[in-house]
Amino acid sequence: MESKAHSILAVNILFFIITWITVSLRVYVRAVMLKSFGTDDILMIVTLVLFTAYLVCQLGGLANGTGHHMVDLEPHKAMIALKFWWFCELFYISCSCFLKIAIGQFLLRIAVVKVHIWIIRLVMVSTAIFGTFYIFLAIFQCRPPSEWWANLRPNTGPHCFSADAMVKATYTAGALNTIADWTLGILPIFIVRNLSMNRKIKAIVAGILSFAAIGSTATIVRIPFTEGLRQSDDFLWSTAGIALWSTVEPGIGITAGCLATLRPLFNRIMIRAGLTSNSRDSSMMLGGRGSAPRMQGYIRRRSGDLGQLRPDLEIRPQGTVTTITGQPREPPKRSGLGKSWRDRSESSDDSPVEGQQNIISKSVEVTYEEMELMENGGLCAVKKV
Repeated sequence: MESKAHSILAVNILFFIITWITVSLRVYVRAVMLKSFGTDDILMIVTLVLFTAYLVCQLGGLANGTGHHMVDLEPHKAMIALKFWWFCELFYISCSCFLKIAIGQFLLRIAVVKVHIWIIRLVMVSTAIFGTFYIFLAIFQCRPPSEWWANLRPNTGPHCFSADAMVKATYTAGALNTIADWTLGILPIFIVRNLSMNRKIKAIVAGILSFAAIGSTATIVRIPFTEGLRQSDDFLWSTAGIALWSTVEPGIGITAGCLATLRPLFNRIMIRAGLTSNSRDSSMMLGGRGSAPRMQGYIRRRSGDLGQLRPDLEIRPQGTVTTITGQPREPPKRSGLGKSWRDRSESSDDSPVEGQQNIISKSVEVTYEEMELMENGGLCAVKKV
């Protein structure tokens, strides 16, 4: 008996394992390592739950006939498979919407420019609105919904939308998903462009953030298989391609969206494995708020300290003012740590006036640029003196 079920099953199991591993690692990094577990992490967990429900329903469909020709199936088996297919469609739509909202919320952690913030919010709101419309359309494409699978020929009943209408709606959803994915994938390049980082670090950070929207590739590949929805007479066979790529698309998106948050874990592994001696703290990168919840506001450090805390940031000198004075005055006290930079040298005349010292004092003030850590995890360049 000819079947496409084996390839669908293999992809199902593969992405079940991968997504659960990557989401678990993300939770560990955000909740344990960085102490910055946020809304985007909660949304990604919800996405994983919906994706898992989708995979379970797909397994039910595969056990009853998904990927087989309708003529090779018993009627009651085909009906059960179609019922699972219907539920898969609902969970796929919900999962895709939550995934894009989760990625958008993740990017909001580091976006500080108003235009970027509004673009991300627009994508999130548009996804939520269209996703709500599309899921209601999928639920009520037949009235009652059971008519969709009862006659073994989806979208052919008298109270159902035509297959042509559903194909057009699916094409529209695919196009909007692609636009949203590419928007969220390209935007990080502009987010990090003006940050005070060297080019190498900018390229790395932008690449990691853009990786979160890599699922758009699977969305584009999935679109041609939409035509299978028109084949109502052999629905379970003709829609095997769309069933497979409907698994790949959110699976890649969830995996990539979580990998974008795991750089601190990779750095720690490399340090402990002896592959690098750089003990840089990555907790402040990619939306992290620091190693403790109390680290908010902005960071005030001397250049050396700031370089150790945020090696991805460049502290760029803006100007230097040097003042030299020579007059009798009391010997200056040494400034402690945390003060402005001072380099003072003292010399006394061979014949000082009694009770006074002739001191030559030199003070240097350096104006530099430092990154401000916002409460929401964003970064903003500010000038310090």
